[in-house]
Amino acid sequence: MHDYFTKKSFEPRIEDRPSENLNICVVLPSFNEPDLEKSLNSLQNCKLPVRDVEVIAVVNHPEGSSSDIVQISENAISLVKMFNQKSESIKFHPIQAFDLPRKHAGVGYARQIGMDEAAFRLFNVQNPNGVIACFDADATCQDNFLLELETLWLNYPKTAACSIRYEHPIFGSEHQESIYKGIVGYELHLRYYNQASRYINFPFSYHTIGSSMACSAQSYVKFGGMNRHQAGEDFYFLQKIIPHGNFREINSTCIYPSPRASTRVPFGTGRAMMKYLENTSEGIKTYNLNSFLDLMPLFSNVDLIWDLDDIATYQLIQSLPKPLADYLDRSDAVKAIRRVKSNTSNLKSFRKRFFLWFDAFMLLKYLNFVNENCYTRQLVEDESRRLGTIMGLNVNNKTTAELLRLYREKDLEDWQPKF
Repeated sequence: MHDYFTKKSFEPRIEDRPSENLNICVVLPSFNEPDLEKSLNSLQNCKLPVRDVEVIAVVNHPEGSSSDIVQISENAISLVKMFNQKSESIKFHPIQAFDLPRKHAGVGYARQIGMDEAAFRLFNVQNPNGVIACFDADATCQDNFLLELETLWLNYPKTAACSIRYEHPIFGSEHQESIYKGIVGYELHLRYYNQASRYINFPFSYHTIGSSMACSAQSYVKFGGMNRHQAGEDFYFLQKIIPHGNFREINSTCIYPSPRASTRVPFGTGRAMMKYLENTSEGIKTYNLNSFLDLMPLFSNVDLIWDLDDIATYQLIQSLPKPLADYLDRSDAVKAIRRVKSNTSNLKSFRKRFFLWFDAFMLLKYLNFVNENCYTRQLVEDESRRLGTIMGLNVNNKTTAELLRLYREKDLEDWQPKF
C-alpha cells in the first residue's frame, strides 16, 4: 500500500471489500441535501463501462448540528443503502461522517474523506490508475458520464487528472426565474475568466469545478490528496496537479450542477447566487478585461527574461502597464525571478519554473489586487462582449444567455497551452 495511507494512519470506513475489477469511484459529499436521490438516480442511470463502478456518498454534518440536520443525515445514509440494495450494477456505499469538527467541517473535508477511501480501495485491488471522480449531491449528468471517464484513461493512461464539461441549467420550472437569470451571469463569468486566461496565453487555463473533475488514484496520492478548505477546495486541489502536465478535458459528456443559492460556503456558486439575489439590479460583476490584457507583454517576454540580469529585469517590469508593474514590485518579482533562474539550466526549464511561480494562485491574487486598487469590476456581459469581439465571436446584440452559449461553444474547442 502507498506511503500516503501509512503517513495518514488511514483507517478504511467501508467494510465491504472492493471488486477486483473496480476502476471508477465516484465521490459525492452530502450535507443537508434535499436532492440526493436525484443525483444518485442520475448516476445509477448511466451507461455502464466495462469495469466496475462504486459511488461513495460521504454524508456529513458538523458537530453541534440541529436535530433536523442530524435526521436529514440519517435519512441520507438509509437512502444510499437502499440504492445499494436495489442496484445490480453500481455499488453505492455511504460513509457516515457525522459531528465533524467545526473548524474543518465542509465540502473539502468531506471530499477528502471520500477520495482517501476511493484511493485506498483502488490501491487495494492493485489499480493505481483507477479513476476517482468528484460529483455533488445536487448535480446530475449525461448518461455517458462513466463511459467517457473510462475511455479517457484507456486512450491516455498517463492522464493525471481532468476537468469535465459542465453546464448549469439556465431555464426550467424547478427554480424561480431570478435563479436562472443569475446563474447565466455567474457561469458566463466562469467561462469569461477561462477564455480571457487562454487569450493571454496563461498555460494553466482550465475549469476547476468540484462536481466535474476526476483524477487517477496514483495522482491523488502523489500530489498529497484533497485539502480541507471549506470552499475553493477544487481549485486548490487541481492547481497542485495541472502545472505538472498530463491534464486533460472531457467535452464528450456533461455534468449539470445545481444553480441554487447557498450560504454553506464562503464563496463559489451558491454564495455568488445568494449575493445576486440580495440585489438583482446590480447584476454579476467580473474582472476588468484590461487586467488580463496587461499581462500579455509579460507572458510574451518570458523567453527574453531568461537572458536578463536583475537590473534589466527590473527595467522590463517598470515598462509593463503600471497596475501590473506595481503588483510585481509588491511581490518582489526581481528576487523571485532570480530564484527561478538559479534553479534552472536552460530556457525550457526556466519557462516551466516561471509559471510555477506565476501560477494560477498568483494570477488570482493579481486580478484581485488590480481590480480593487487600479481598475473596477465590470458587468460580466460588458467584459464578455469586449473579449468576444477580440476573439472574433459574433457578440453584437447578444443577450446574456446568448453570450453564454457562445462561450460554451468556445470552451468546446481544443486548447493546448503554449508553454
